[in-house]
Amino acid sequence: MRIEELPVDERIRRVILGRGIEELYPPQAEALRSGVLEGKNLVLAIPTASGKTLVSEIVMINKLLREGGKAVYLVPLKALAEEKYREFKAWESLGLRVAATTGDYDSTDEWLGRYDIIVATAEKFDSLLRHGAGWIRDVKLVIADEVHLIGSYDRGATLEMILSHMLDKAQILALSATVGNAEELAGWLDATLVVSDWRPVELRKGVFHLGELMWEDGKRESYPENWESLALDAVRKGKQALVFVNTRRSAEKEAVSLSSKMARLLTKPEVRELRELADSLESNPTNEKLKRAIRGGVAFHHAGLSRAERTMIEDAFRDGLIKVITATPTLSAGINLPAFRVIIRDTKRYSGFGWTDIPVLEIQQMMGRAGRPKYDRVGEAIIVARTEDPKTLMERYVKGKPEKLFSMLANENAFRSQVLALITNFGIGNFRELIDFLGRTFYFHQRKDTSSIEYKAKDIVYFLIENEFIDMDLNDRFIALPFGKRTSQLYIDPLTAKKFRDAFPKLEENPNPFGIFHLIASTPDMATLRARKREFEDYLDLAYEFEEKLYTEIPYYEDYGFQGFLGEVKTAKVLLDWINEVPEGRIYETYGIDPGDLYRILELADWLIYSLIELYKLFEPKKDVLSYLRDLHLRLRHGVREELLELVRLPNIGRRRARALYNAGFRTQDDVVRAKVRDLLAVEGIGMKVVEGLFRHFGVELPEKAKKGGKTAERRKKGTLDDFLS
Repeated sequence: MRIEELPVDERIRRVILGRGIEELYPPQAEALRSGVLEGKNLVLAIPTASGKTLVSEIVMINKLLREGGKAVYLVPLKALAEEKYREFKAWESLGLRVAATTGDYDSTDEWLGRYDIIVATAEKFDSLLRHGAGWIRDVKLVIADEVHLIGSYDRGATLEMILSHMLDKAQILALSATVGNAEELAGWLDATLVVSDWRPVELRKGVFHLGELMWEDGKRESYPENWESLALDAVRKGKQALVFVNTRRSAEKEAVSLSSKMARLLTKPEVRELRELADSLESNPTNEKLKRAIRGGVAFHHAGLSRAERTMIEDAFRDGLIKVITATPTLSAGINLPAFRVIIRDTKRYSGFGWTDIPVLEIQQMMGRAGRPKYDRVGEAIIVARTEDPKTLMERYVKGKPEKLFSMLANENAFRSQVLALITNFGIGNFRELIDFLGRTFYFHQRKDTSSIEYKAKDIVYFLIENEFIDMDLNDRFIALPFGKRTSQLYIDPLTAKKFRDAFPKLEENPNPFGIFHLIASTPDMATLRARKREFEDYLDLAYEFEEKLYTEIPYYEDYGFQGFLGEVKTAKVLLDWINEVPEGRIYETYGIDPGDLYRILELADWLIYSLIELYKLFEPKKDVLSYLRDLHLRLRHGVREELLELVRLPNIGRRRARALYNAGFRTQDDVVRAKVRDLLAVEGIGMKVVEGLFRHFGVELPEKAKKGGKTAERRKKGTLDDFLS
């Protein structure tokens, strides 16, 4: 189908033609003929790079221009939300407004009411539904990207419940590259199904074993024995490669190893640019390895890197500067980063129960990254047979079908939280109404078993009544209690809320950072660090040293939760070090963690301390304890000792600037407001923009002379001619 033939608003055709797209791919054309432009639900299951996003854009803009209202585009990752937000901004030329929202689970975000296209993570949109944001009534279309994640253990239930809520209220478009039971999913959503294997770039798939590459069609090629030769060969051809491995440490080790071999294939300008890129990274143990790899044109990519570093690597790869990325499977989860050749080094990974096979669905997601539509006619996906039989890998992963998706409402943690939300935030009035709503879910659609869902729901309802989240009146109608309603709005597991409430008496007796951090680390909502066996003794000693500060008993060595408890102690100690201003580099080294781990722990701890404070306010809080918790929350947010609390309340003053100001003698806000501009500019990290912000905050006019002097001082700092002459 040519773009001119699209039965949509002329302005949509004009924007697409402006991108240089004149004709749709066959699966795109089939999708747009399915009735989706007339408002029918659609499940679109087509390979990566076959143009799912363009279909969703056409459906979305067509709907908004014809009917008004809003469209919500759901993604699994914050990084994907940023990517889609940037892509959709192009439609603002038609007068539509685009917004993205990913954080703060305790807000209605009413400001989103001014926007037409809203990109959100599933968790964020679920929290907005719970808060009853007024603008949600205007949502006419929900697009669920990566809908196969409905089968994800920890995130699937959230996406499933959103779609259950929005069924019959909005049109639904579900997108995925790999779904084993797409027909079942389409049946649940009352949707047309479009499935296709068509790709704009042909995909060759094969298995590599001891120097021999066996392609799916039976052809064979010879290479040196080590799989690294496949990556080097791609670069010699002027192409790029992605290498998927099963652990962070493997990604780092292989990147550094490949880098030393890759360096000789780089041009002099590339070597210079890569050196500059490496030198721009902050110094910490993980980045030292990353710098070594980048200098040779290779990078590793995993969740231990900070968001800024991952974005930098992705951009440099898209620009062709970085030739090879070694990555954990997180990179295959939807980020648009294709390469000519994808090499899958590992098909097994370690879980809590030993080594297990990576699912076919995940491997095929990785393989789908091979082939760049604008650059390659063919993409190559190669699985490395290290200890496994090559024929078995060929049958399982190359020729096999992805697994069926199963509802994750079977996960009790997720089910407990969603049942509470239905009662406290969605007006479900009694048990019959609860079962009726659960009858709309994919869980019920798959099982068709009312008795099992009733049994599970009864268990949860008893737990919620027993722990005073909800109550029942004499007519067996649910009553949403303040504790339950706030728990659901805060988007925390009821078990977390129960732990908090049970700890309040001890917390009031002995408020202290370590006890509070351990309490947070012991909740199901916290991503607790794992204590390694060699660390057991150290963390057990630490627990006994801080025993009087804990709000729980130290378990015995033989207890089921002993190892988990030591992980909680380790996490609490990391948070304690953070608020005591231990340098980040030392934290990474001491605890064997990466920057991404620390940021994730801090983000979760920030949310959980906020939730702790909000719940404590419901139970006749002591003013001094509430004040203590709020101060601790601020210390955690900025990573500072108590003496810096007054300074970090100022705009643009964080951990480093506050300490620099304090050490320079500016210890209170009064000290800052009375200071001379030149004295403030002499403090490390304080530039003219920061000073202007401080003066605005205090409502003080900055003298013209100071502005000019400040600009001169700032220029001098940057190593200009002024600086040299001074």
